[in-house]
Amino acid sequence: APCARARRPLASAPDWRSPRRRASAILQTLKNEALDERRAASPEIPAFSAGDALQMEILVDMDAKKPQKVRGLVIGRSNRGVDSSVTLFCKVAGTPMRRKIPLYSPFVKSITVLQKMFLTKGKKRVRRAKLNYLIDQGKNFRVP
Repeated sequence: APCARARRPLASAPDWRSPRRRASAILQTLKNEALDERRAASPEIPAFSAGDALQMEILVDMDAKKPQKVRGLVIGRSNRGVDSSVTLFCKVAGTPMRRKIPLYSPFVKSITVLQKMFLTKGKKRVRRAKLNYLIDQGKNFRVP
């Protein structure tokens, strides 16, 4: 016959996981909640990848009335939940610059894909996730 011993419910069982693991789980749930809030507040993010041409409207500061338009080539994308960002290669006053812009920032007003596969003129996809070699080559291009 099976043991007739009464078992304690799981809720009252002590949690033997390390404090670091428990804190990590709590932090992960907080990050997921923050991501849901930011997704509801921020504009829709279109599907884009490295090699595409983007235009983003960004507020320089919260007091700015008119957003600044930033056009550039996507060098890379970092998917880190709330901290996701995109790295653009754009020209500011004729000088090539690399700008890292957070996607879920309240300063970002809109994101538009100008052209897919811009780097290869729409013929084939780029086979790299990060295109940092373009900066070393000093590529000259004009974003549409």
